[in-house]
Amino acid sequence: MRILHLSDTHLYGDPAARHYDRIDTTAALRGLLERFDAVTGLDAIVHTGDVSEDGTAESYRLLHEILEPFAAAKDATLAVVMGNHDVSATYGETIALGDRGTSVQDRVVAVPGGGRIVVLDSSVPGAGYGHLEPEQLTWLGEVLAGPAQGAPGERDAAAGEPATGGTVLAIHHPPLVGATKLLRGLDLDGLDELAGVLEGTDVRIVLSGHYHHEMTGAIAGIPVHVVPGITNVVDPVTSGDREQSRAQSGASLIEIGQGAPRVVTSVFPNLGDDLDDAEIPVYDFGPEQVTAIVEAAGR
Repeated sequence: MRILHLSDTHLYGDPAARHYDRIDTTAALRGLLERFDAVTGLDAIVHTGDVSEDGTAESYRLLHEILEPFAAAKDATLAVVMGNHDVSATYGETIALGDRGTSVQDRVVAVPGGGRIVVLDSSVPGAGYGHLEPEQLTWLGEVLAGPAQGAPGERDAAAGEPATGGTVLAIHHPPLVGATKLLRGLDLDGLDELAGVLEGTDVRIVLSGHYHHEMTGAIAGIPVHVVPGITNVVDPVTSGDREQSRAQSGASLIEIGQGAPRVVTSVFPNLGDDLDDAEIPVYDFGPEQVTAIVEAAGR
């Protein structure tokens, strides 16, 4: 499998809206896809959540107006994950299941050649952190233990057996401890329980977003890749006690074959930036602001 991994577009239904009063998120997405237009041989495009900033039907239609033609031109399956800024019910009512393999909440999307993408919805309504219910973990265990059963109308990735081409788990909140105080307050809980379900399965890699910066790690011995955000990229190392992001956009190519998955990430200047000076942070939160955000949206 060769996958283009995207995340955190934060689109708006209102074309005049700007993220942090600065970033034209539609232009950021279009600009990033132009950078990847020459990429060939894609089997799937995976968007790991925070599709929308405002949770509107118009923002979800906009994503598909942009991504559907791109995926069609690449003859690639499209899988979309829900994030903490998304409204799963609105997305499900807006986008018909089966649109190029599009998935809603907990689903299985088949990839030509025998692979599959398993999508988990880790969002918690009204919160920024991630959580998986026991029922979701049970469902995931059943899927990984047997055939790739998708929603009605979706293709069967590997009848009677786990996916012959391997499984990719896509979940917005990374199953990794966050690198900053803010992200640790908004990360995924229940990592031990999830690891128990994943251990010994055919999952080759876990793909996530949410953190807005590249990060790697592992859960149950399975590689985890966190892709940079498209709307902005967080600085997790040099910002110290502050939380800062830059006017950048990133995406990754994931190649799954023999041996460990191969991951290549590119980060570009954000082509939706309304400012002339890209060195000015998109946001710069001090310790008090970070604490307030965690208290409002964290666990």
